[in-house]
Amino acid sequence: MADDNEWMKLPTEDKCSHKLWRARVAGYEEAYKTFQTLEHEKSPEFSRYLGVLKKFVIDNNPVAQEKALDAVLAFVENAAVAGKTTAEIVSGVITKCLNSSRAKTRDKGMEIIMMYIEIEKQETVQDELLKGLENKQPKVVAGCILALRTALREFGSKVLQLKPIVKQMPRMLEDRDKTVREEGKHLVVELYRWIGAALKPQMAHFKPVQVTELEAEFDNLPKEKPIPKRFLRSQQDLKAKYEEQAAAAADAGVEVEVDVPEDVDPYDLMDPVDILSKLPKDFYDQIEAKKWQERKATLEAVKVLTENPKLEAGDYGDLCRALKKVVGKDNNVMLVTLAAKCLADLATGLRKKFSPYAAQCIQTIIEKFKEKKPSVVAALREAADAMVVTISLDAVSEDCVAALENKNPNMKQETALFLTRCFTRCTTTTLPKKLLKMFCAPLCKTINDTVPDVREASYQALGTAMKVVGEKPILPFLADVEPIKANKIKDCCENAELVNKKGVAARPAKPKEVVAPPAERPKTAPAKSSVPEDKRPKTAPAGKVMGVKKAKPGAKSAAGKKSSSTAPAGGITENALADEVVDAKALQLIPEDTLKQLASANWKERLAAMETITQLIKDLPKPDIPTQVVVRTINKKPGLKDTNFQVLKLRLELLTHLAENAVFSLCTASYCLADTVDKTGDVKNGGAAKAALTAIAEATSLDYVCQQGINHAFEQKNPKNQSEMLLWLAQGLREFGLKISVKHVIECLKKALGATNPAIRTAAVSVMGVLYMYVGPKLRDFFDGEKPALLQQIDAEFEKVKGEKPPAPIRGLTRKEEGAGEEEEEAESETINIADLIPRNDISDQIKPELENQLSDKNWKMRNEGLQKVINILNEAKFITPNIGALPEAIKARLGDSNKILLNTALTICQTLAGAMGPGTKNHVRIIGPGIIACCGDLKPQVRAGAVAALNAWVEQCGLVPFVEGELFSDALKLENPNLRAELLGWLAEKLPQCKKLPSELNQCIPHLFSCLEDRNADVRKKAQEALVPFMIHTGYDQMLRVAGKLKPASKDQVKGLLEKARGNLPEKPGRPVSAPVAKAPETAKEEKTEKTAPRGVSAKPRLGTAKNAKAAPSKKDKNKEDDGSLDAILKANNAKEQRIKDERTLKALKWNFGAPRQEYVDQLKTQMEANCSKHLMDQLFHSDFKQHIKAIETLTKGTPSLKEATIASLDVLLKWFTLRFFDTNTSVLLKSLEYLQTMFVMLNDEDYHMLDFEVSAFLPYLILKVGDPKDNVRRDVRNIFKLMCKVYPASKMFSYIIDGLKSKNSKQRTECLEELGSLIEVYGINVCQPSPAQALKIIAQQIGDRDKSVRSAALNAVVSAYMILGETVYKYIGNLNDKDQSMLEERIKRSMKNKKPPSTEVSPEERPKTAPQIRPAPAASSESTVSAPGTITKKPKIMVDRREPVAKPDLISIDVDDILNDEVEVPKSRLRTATGYAELANTGDASAAINAVLSQIASSDIMTSVQALTQIDEFLKMDSSSDLLEPQMDQLLLVASLQLRLIYTKHMGDDNNPSKEEVIKLYRCLLGILLAVFQTESLAKVVTRDVLKDLVSSLVTALLDQRLEKLEEGVQLTRSINVMVVKILEKTDHTVALSALIKLLHEAVGRDTGTSKYMELIMKCSWKMVRMLPNIINEVDVDIILGDVHQFMKEYPLNTWKERPCGDMPLRTMKTVVHTLVKLKENTILNHLTLIDDQNSEIVLYLQKVLNTRIGNPGLGSSRGEQRNGLADSGNTSKQEPGTKAGKLKTSRSTNEMLAEIFKKIGSKDNTKEGLNDLYHFKQKYPEADLEPFLRKSSQFFQDYIKRGLKAIELEKRPGQDEEAPEGPAEVDTSMYTERLRMIREKAWGTTGSTSSLGSTSSSGNTPLAEKEQGPDGDVEGTADKYMDRLKALREKGDLAEDVENKDPDDNRLAGEFPSEAVNPSGQETRTAAANVADLKKRLERIKKAAHVGDA
Repeated sequence: MADDNEWMKLPTEDKCSHKLWRARVAGYEEAYKTFQTLEHEKSPEFSRYLGVLKKFVIDNNPVAQEKALDAVLAFVENAAVAGKTTAEIVSGVITKCLNSSRAKTRDKGMEIIMMYIEIEKQETVQDELLKGLENKQPKVVAGCILALRTALREFGSKVLQLKPIVKQMPRMLEDRDKTVREEGKHLVVELYRWIGAALKPQMAHFKPVQVTELEAEFDNLPKEKPIPKRFLRSQQDLKAKYEEQAAAAADAGVEVEVDVPEDVDPYDLMDPVDILSKLPKDFYDQIEAKKWQERKATLEAVKVLTENPKLEAGDYGDLCRALKKVVGKDNNVMLVTLAAKCLADLATGLRKKFSPYAAQCIQTIIEKFKEKKPSVVAALREAADAMVVTISLDAVSEDCVAALENKNPNMKQETALFLTRCFTRCTTTTLPKKLLKMFCAPLCKTINDTVPDVREASYQALGTAMKVVGEKPILPFLADVEPIKANKIKDCCENAELVNKKGVAARPAKPKEVVAPPAERPKTAPAKSSVPEDKRPKTAPAGKVMGVKKAKPGAKSAAGKKSSSTAPAGGITENALADEVVDAKALQLIPEDTLKQLASANWKERLAAMETITQLIKDLPKPDIPTQVVVRTINKKPGLKDTNFQVLKLRLELLTHLAENAVFSLCTASYCLADTVDKTGDVKNGGAAKAALTAIAEATSLDYVCQQGINHAFEQKNPKNQSEMLLWLAQGLREFGLKISVKHVIECLKKALGATNPAIRTAAVSVMGVLYMYVGPKLRDFFDGEKPALLQQIDAEFEKVKGEKPPAPIRGLTRKEEGAGEEEEEAESETINIADLIPRNDISDQIKPELENQLSDKNWKMRNEGLQKVINILNEAKFITPNIGALPEAIKARLGDSNKILLNTALTICQTLAGAMGPGTKNHVRIIGPGIIACCGDLKPQVRAGAVAALNAWVEQCGLVPFVEGELFSDALKLENPNLRAELLGWLAEKLPQCKKLPSELNQCIPHLFSCLEDRNADVRKKAQEALVPFMIHTGYDQMLRVAGKLKPASKDQVKGLLEKARGNLPEKPGRPVSAPVAKAPETAKEEKTEKTAPRGVSAKPRLGTAKNAKAAPSKKDKNKEDDGSLDAILKANNAKEQRIKDERTLKALKWNFGAPRQEYVDQLKTQMEANCSKHLMDQLFHSDFKQHIKAIETLTKGTPSLKEATIASLDVLLKWFTLRFFDTNTSVLLKSLEYLQTMFVMLNDEDYHMLDFEVSAFLPYLILKVGDPKDNVRRDVRNIFKLMCKVYPASKMFSYIIDGLKSKNSKQRTECLEELGSLIEVYGINVCQPSPAQALKIIAQQIGDRDKSVRSAALNAVVSAYMILGETVYKYIGNLNDKDQSMLEERIKRSMKNKKPPSTEVSPEERPKTAPQIRPAPAASSESTVSAPGTITKKPKIMVDRREPVAKPDLISIDVDDILNDEVEVPKSRLRTATGYAELANTGDASAAINAVLSQIASSDIMTSVQALTQIDEFLKMDSSSDLLEPQMDQLLLVASLQLRLIYTKHMGDDNNPSKEEVIKLYRCLLGILLAVFQTESLAKVVTRDVLKDLVSSLVTALLDQRLEKLEEGVQLTRSINVMVVKILEKTDHTVALSALIKLLHEAVGRDTGTSKYMELIMKCSWKMVRMLPNIINEVDVDIILGDVHQFMKEYPLNTWKERPCGDMPLRTMKTVVHTLVKLKENTILNHLTLIDDQNSEIVLYLQKVLNTRIGNPGLGSSRGEQRNGLADSGNTSKQEPGTKAGKLKTSRSTNEMLAEIFKKIGSKDNTKEGLNDLYHFKQKYPEADLEPFLRKSSQFFQDYIKRGLKAIELEKRPGQDEEAPEGPAEVDTSMYTERLRMIREKAWGTTGSTSSLGSTSSSGNTPLAEKEQGPDGDVEGTADKYMDRLKALREKGDLAEDVENKDPDDNRLAGEFPSEAVNPSGQETRTAAANVADLKKRLERIKKAAHVGDA
């Protein structure tokens, strides 16, 4: 028995999965209780059950299953993670519960399903239920139908998607199981109850018997609308509303109106039909047939298609244009009727998708209303009504107004009736006052029409409009209407019946229903009284009403103000909390004592309370801060009106903190904004108040704070507050940008300018100055009425900022909803149109018939009087609306007046009209424009000048586009008026180049332009020639050449010659320059030049064929094919690609990403390609016949050689079109596509084009799909394309796309992708793996276990390719594999390694080069690769065996000491080859992408690839703009350089068989040359980050320690170059970054047990170098960062741990030296730089205090002994001061100064320069302590260098005789003359000639030469001495002489050129000096020579 009860001791989870059903029952009960009692919905306890819940519902034991269902229900109801289990739980319930024989099980399963819907997982639930309908068990199917019906009944039709359910109805009703059929019938009835008649169209396919039964059931349903009984968690406010209404109805016994769901539109339940593909193939030909019968037959066929109630979206433009043409121009009324019906059906079937075509079609229909046939008119009415609902009434308003003014009564009547029908669908929103005014004016005229039907229709229109907007808004527009007619309008208003948007009559009142409370769901769980309400799930908050806000009785005015203002879209909204709620929550957050102190009268208590609250709030995380509660709490009396400035400051600072770090809503802002504004004028806290306002503006929006704040400031009448708020606004505009309501600000500025206080006016002018930068000169027009003095001040402010661009915003809305960022970016990119803000007056009422008659009077005086009236009207109105009545026609007549005075007046009116009307002038261009242009041909120059001025004014407002579209210019040039032609062409020549893009109608001017070239008038001919280039800019050379080809033969040659001449003057358009080949043939040079100079819009000459053929006139056949797709015209080169990229980035266009192409993508692509492709090519590309596709591809293939630029400009859309072909099933098209793609990529490579990510992302993923094609030839072509793409796109980015192809289920695709990945790794190295080698190899290794053999093999090969590079490290990267996969991989690697040649010799671990991290030896069975530090890959180096014959001892011929001291070290120059792989990087279209491509190759494992990439970077660095382009990629460049240095060390230097050592040297040279060039550029050196610099220095130091370098021919020189490189890095980079990197390197070196002492010593020497530089660079060093790094060092390695370290305590002493130097330089201020040290008791803080105390106690320590004790003494400051050093120089006396002044005066004169230099030399000999710096400092650097060179020359002349008398100070030693001699000695000694690349050779013991720079910064010569001693040592060894110099470690002198040879002793011990006497060196060299001669003898 005890064994049976063992399960009772188990935990709940184990009980639930126990095999005993009793144990499971107990487990389920415990789980149920646990789920009920957990207080928080996100408790981790819930997550523990996620994986086992499905087993609950499918328990086989019925009793246990019921308990399990209770637990699951409790889990779903209470757990926040319940949504994750929806699919599996619902699926289990469907299969195991709905078919159960136990009623309780079925009910509980149903309740679980409903609960999942309640937690808003209805879509997943519905999907599972619809899947259940396919189950084979009828019970399961019936249960699913019942669940769907229950969900519909409980939650309503808005929660579930009805369309999928409706589609299943026929299947349910025809099921063979009776229960299923009955349940299906009940579901249909329930559907009808919710959606009503919308269901009946879907019953058309039911059997008649079924329809009869269902209709009978429908009739029995109650008439009232159903309402939901249960609600989603997010609908709990709606539930509360219904419950309140029901309770009110029950209490009062009255009916309550409820909101019922809207009727479902049957349209939404229908499937769309694609009719475009079903159109007759010859439709567009037949629709224009001559026989009306043929046209009728075609229209009838279309009518059948358009009768479908719902149509698929597509491009219906061509179809609509064809039908519109029939309606407008066909004379057969039957066809007009038929076409109108087709248009009506299209509009009905497409609805809103018809909107692009609606406006043009309605315009045609309105014009056709003049038709008298009733049948035609009826069809036109139907079409117009169907179309107008797809667009706004505003879009057709102008057409309607024009029709109402037409003379045809039928047109006026039908237009008025059309407007009546439109008004019935309008609301007050869709019929605004502006639109109402526009329609009322013509309708008021038509009610006086002589035709009764027109009058009646007008009454109805006005009456319906009155019904919509009400009587009061419309009465002002009916002021002139007679009372009788006004009564008729009111009668029509009463009889008018409004309808809703769907055309159904609006209900007069909603039916009132008594609402019953929603039915409670069955309670399966007891109520949780113990759980607080705020712990319930967030999806259904308990007591929170999110619906209508109720006014609180005690609410203050702040909330009222907030609710009355319109909140801007950017802010966050929340409900205002009640006062008692605020108090309660404040008590939960803040202690009660603190709250009492906050309201205390004692300011100190308030201050303490504010400090406490501030600390509390700052400790809270952002989501937990109740912002509204805190703000309202601190705002309680006295709040922000606190009289104590300290308390007030804390309140404002807390407000700022909340706005910046918490969720700050508009409601919260309303409680504090007014009081904050009041404090902006405060003397002490005004700045804090402004900061708070700025933070609030950033949290909400600038517009909101601006409106509320300025309004409040001007209400208070406090001038200080007003001026400060305006100044704050000016600053806000600079920081936020123009994110305000300009109109509101202008109104406020007008108030401010009228203020009496001058400070307010000045502040307002400041705001206007900032606003001017955004708005422009038009801003001045708003303030013309101000006083002259004020206007003068405004103009002066505008002049200050004139030409300035507005600054880029640095602040903005910090809390944006998802998706709002793109909208804001788009809104910011739009410029403010100031014309829209100008209030305009309507003058149409003043243009009365009397004025019209006066303007057309025969008497010129009357006409003049009328014109003067018009001038007066315009001057009074100033700014007018485009509605100016009949004035345009009257002005047009006067522009042809015979009286020139009146003509000039009319032109002046036109000019004034343009300025007053603004952009609205485009509406009247077609009327007034021809008259203005005609005046340009007048005989009088004054008239022509006035016409040009008027034309300029109109073009300034509306541009050239309306003139070109109206063909006004072509019509004018037709006239053979020489004055007109000359004036107009001259004007066009000036204006056309300024326009960006003009319509194609401009091409119609070309024939007339050519005729002007041959005009008899010389002025016309001259102007025409000047206009050729401007016209060619817009039309293109090819178009003009085609038109010229149609001229007469006599004219053709002349015009073509002029065109060719003009073509050379075309300006180059910005874009990607065409890259020329490296070498051009002489005969093609001219042709290439022509191609380059041609603009993007003009095609260059084709290279195909001879020049003779190119110049030949086109044949007749070619002429006929001009418009049918000739090769020259199939593609166009333009800048449309840039716009496409921008549109896709801003989500204005669909991103090219789909599983299968949908029609919307095809439509978008068709629209995009129209700008680049000819019409003929477009027809072929988008034809339904695949043969046309093949023709299009063949055309493109033929045109590729001659249309390279156009192909590149269209590359993105062409690639997208080919992706569509990848989804076709036609093999011929696919093969042709792949063939063309290969041709195209070859061309792109030849043109050095680099593909953009935008182009590749839309093409490559779909190309990868075809790599798995079953056909071998397809796969082969795709592989070729991959290879070609790697030449125009970085292989590393290609890798990312290809590795995604492994996700496919197609095994062939996976195989090909794996093979391609392996190939990329072999060719480009391991760095090609993205996102990192580890992640990529892990993904590849997962394919080893694939079922398909070819996939496994390809995966193994790819991993082996990586193994060849990484070695054993590959196992670390791929992770753990199962035994089978591991064995396969090892076997494959063994087989692959057999083919690899084994290494000849190996090095023992002791003989390996000593690097920073000690490399552990690999196991014997492993390959030669080993792993060192993480990320560092190394290989075992091999011994470099010198197989040369022994060389005889060299003869040391006459050695002179001067030869030795004259040698100088040179950095090896990188012998870089000319770039061949890429064109100049800066000249590419995407420089950044090109640079990335080259940088990725620097780290290649192939030496020549890396060298070539470095060559290109070197060429690029020589360009002027290289630093700007390379600056963002500096870190990447240095990273790949570090990686390549490690690769050289680990791979290339260790493999004797693979790379030649010459290649390694070349690679080293290239790397060092690039690094030197980079660090010599200050802008590049300063941007290097710390971690990157740390890696680079570590790699260089490791290379410096590599003894294998010395065995190379030029290894010694390379070592010196690396030494110099390290020094350059330390000098040129940011000094903070450099010192921080060195500290970090030392930190890591100490922490590694494998770190060698040599490596650590060199890092310390670098650190000492930086310490010595500190006095000069202290102002550039961020001391906080350095102290923080030292703190981390001391924290990791405390003082008490250094005694036991094998490396000694030198690193610690180095750190102390750094700190001590900083203390010396910063004194006590060093304590202000501890911001990055969190622990104030850390060792560095204690050490700082100790040093400071020591310096205070003994100030002298800072300059003498104390510095040496702490390691701060300079290396040159030895115990004995050397003469000539800086420290030893003395101040000169007065007489000495006079002598020096006289000497420098001589040097400065032309005649006595040499004498002055001699005097200066002798002066230095006599007074060596004299300081010349004051005199040299005053002169230029050139003069100082000149003096130094002169002194050196004198010294060389006098040296032979003065060796003993010369000063011995090292500052006087000049070694320049000894360098050459030492080189000569070396050549004689070793028999080398011409080898100048290195300064010495390595000895057998491995000694290395010293570095280049010898003297330290203070003039010490320690490095110099060591340098010469080492060279002496080398000479002795070569001569087998006894060595009398002390032996040193050969590595001791590395980096000696920049660092003292002795270690800096931080403990204060005296440092030894190594300065050597030069005379001693000379004597030793003499002994060497003698010994050498003795040895020879």
